[in-house]
Amino acid sequence: MNFEFRHFALLGGLTAVLTAAALGSQQKAVNSNPPANPQAKITQPATHFTQGTITSINANEVVITKKVRGKAEQVRFTLNSQTQRNGKLAAGTRVSVQYREQKGQNIAAAVRELPVATTAKPTKAPSKG
Repeated sequence: MNFEFRHFALLGGLTAVLTAAALGSQQKAVNSNPPANPQAKITQPATHFTQGTITSINANEVVITKKVRGKAEQVRFTLNSQTQRNGKLAAGTRVSVQYREQKGQNIAAAVRELPVATTAKPTKAPSKG
């Protein structure tokens, strides 16, 4: 019985040492390989969201008007090749904009046309009686 316990303890200790050695070598391998281009830009996700009506739009910029505390306010967004554009994006179109702030600019990640809200009231069917 004593022999079995020592054998089990030795086997457990050996397993722990080998596991620690393997993990240590993996950690060194991860840290010893720096990125190929340390200056590579990482695209940041959109962190803000707003809605409004397009005032003007061109290939590089969209300006929307939105209501802030009852007052109309214009907001500019920079468009780039990574900006997702969905729907008919023209002056007068209601849109939602997902964007991030970078170096004092609002960079649009996505500009999407909003569906037109219908305000028609449902009609009542004539009652039989």
